Amino acid sequence: MSKKQNMYDDSDLQRLYNESYFAVRSRPSMWKRRAEFVAEKFRPQTVLDIGSSWGEFVKSLNDKGIDAYGIDGSDFAISHTDPSIKNKIFKVNFNSDAFPFNDNTFDLITGFYVIEHIHNIKFFTKEIYRNLKSNGTIWFLTPNLGVEGRTEVDVFTNKFEDWKKIFEDCQFQVTKFSPHEMLTLKGRLGKLRLHKLPRSAQNIIKRIAYDFVNKTSMNDTSFLLAKK
Repeated sequence: MSKKQNMYDDSDLQRLYNESYFAVRSRPSMWKRRAEFVAEKFRPQTVLDIGSSWGEFVKSLNDKGIDAYGIDGSDFAISHTDPSIKNKIFKVNFNSDAFPFNDNTFDLITGFYVIEHIHNIKFFTKEIYRNLKSNGTIWFLTPNLGVEGRTEVDVFTNKFEDWKKIFEDCQFQVTKFSPHEMLTLKGRLGKLRLHKLPRSAQNIIKRIAYDFVNKTSMNDTSFLLAKK
């Protein structure tokens, strides 16, 4: 980590977010399902994905007709972007670089396991506030860990209560949000035919399953931001 800035400079980004870091992060089916969920739940026309890696989520959204873009700081990740969305993925250091978009551009901004990597949270929040439409939504999913979870990579882990105060101080409304509806009751559970149940019953089962897994293994927090 750069001792001069106490935050990632470009050499830090390339050293930490390299081929080894991204080795287990390609899961096309997961990103496709997440794109389906976002389309159904938020119905956005424009989306910005922060920490987009090599853009599987961005591609899945564009394949559904949504005008989606991504930003990431890793040269390795960006170099593996699908050619069809090369012009929609931009290199950005989230701590210091202005996002390359006009004010009030996006209906939805997403960040999956990204805000725990931010050093300069004040700069970052100004940029997401600037890029979000007045009636837009931001969805963050992040480990629900306190300061004891911080490492050279996860430099700013917090629990939900801490994030709530941070973003409220930056003129956002903060609401907990359970993404359990993303789950599918097919696959391994297909033989139980739970996906044939009424949607309301499916959602109850999904909520119970998500809460159980989150408590026993994931320990994540998920929340939405809106401009005050």
